[in-house]
Amino acid sequence: MLPGYTEELTQSQTVVDEPARDTAATEPLTERAVQAQVASVARAARAQFGNGGVLQVVHGARRVGWAAYELQRNATQLVQGVAKPPYVTTGPLDSLESRKLAEGVQYQVLYDRSALARPPQLDITTKLVAMGEQARVIHVAPTKLIMVDSEIALLPLTVSETSVESAVVVRSSAMLAAIARIFEDLWRFAAPFTADQDLAGIELQPTEEERWILSLLASGATDDTIGRLMGFSARTAHRRVRELISRLGVETRFQAGMQAVKLGWL
Repeated sequence: MLPGYTEELTQSQTVVDEPARDTAATEPLTERAVQAQVASVARAARAQFGNGGVLQVVHGARRVGWAAYELQRNATQLVQGVAKPPYVTTGPLDSLESRKLAEGVQYQVLYDRSALARPPQLDITTKLVAMGEQARVIHVAPTKLIMVDSEIALLPLTVSETSVESAVVVRSSAMLAAIARIFEDLWRFAAPFTADQDLAGIELQPTEEERWILSLLASGATDDTIGRLMGFSARTAHRRVRELISRLGVETRFQAGMQAVKLGWL
């Protein structure tokens, strides 16, 4: 679940970081005074760590991985997440999700289209959905995310091609409420992913022309645009699009694009 947050997880690893805080100067300060002020804020932040500040920065891919793991391990009711690259090791989080689902914890996961373009992740997601995960697909996810019990969330700050190098923990606040609202809006318009779709009933592979139409559909092109780019009328484009939607066994244009990716047509 939510691939890419974790590298190698070890029993001894813990998350130790400093809450993010803003400081404001009311008058010019010397360099030494600035350093002293920063040091004072850092000490206060460390002292407040145990009490749980609103924002907390986690540095290092391994620590971020443990933060993701621990948040989900402590979930009691609901885990909501957005999965997108970068990807590293997903095994520990997938196994943890299986256990949490068995305990009755609900999972709502939004997958970036590129996530399901990876055959291993597609198989893993299918298995997790069969176990009870609620999964939906969006064309381009804005960011990775883990949110637990509507009380705490983890978002990446800096990423490399292979890992999340730093992340921020957000606790109950107006910011967390805004993150939850964004997730709800994304969830509302995402295409459902189901484990019991009858893929065997889909006909033969699409023609090259149909692949182009599906690619344009996935990019959000209108019938007029598809017709213009493909060299036929908007009416013909509309008919061809409806035929493909029906053939794929879905209801919307966006779902057709996602299903085409799932089938390996794009």
